[in-house]
Amino acid sequence: MDEGAKGRTLAEADLVVTPELLARLAGALGTDSGPQTAGLVPSFAATVGGESTVVDGLGLDLSRALLGGLGYEWERPFVPGETVRVRVTVEDVFAKGANQFGVVVAEYTDGDGAVVQRQSITFVERAATS
Repeated sequence: MDEGAKGRTLAEADLVVTPELLARLAGALGTDSGPQTAGLVPSFAATVGGESTVVDGLGLDLSRALLGGLGYEWERPFVPGETVRVRVTVEDVFAKGANQFGVVVAEYTDGDGAVVQRQSITFVERAATS
């Protein structure tokens, strides 16, 4: 993992929270609470810039990678039809023992610049074995 990635912006884009997007997600969840849940997490931040954006941005070796955790902080639910700005950055890269950790944060803001949601994703790269 690239320790120099700390502070790097990996992706920045506008996302339209369409009713169709929310309906597809709610249907995939297949639960009574699916529509409410879809309004809370309509996008997984690590996919915003495309499938390799985070992997390449962190210099992550997928053969040794694990998902270490996900965290969400909500200010409010997403509103169908609104456009939000998402910015994905590398918050931290550090070693603990022989393993390396990368923390990627996505912040979703509304048209007024107010935070709607903050997602934190921790990746673990296990030590290489001999």
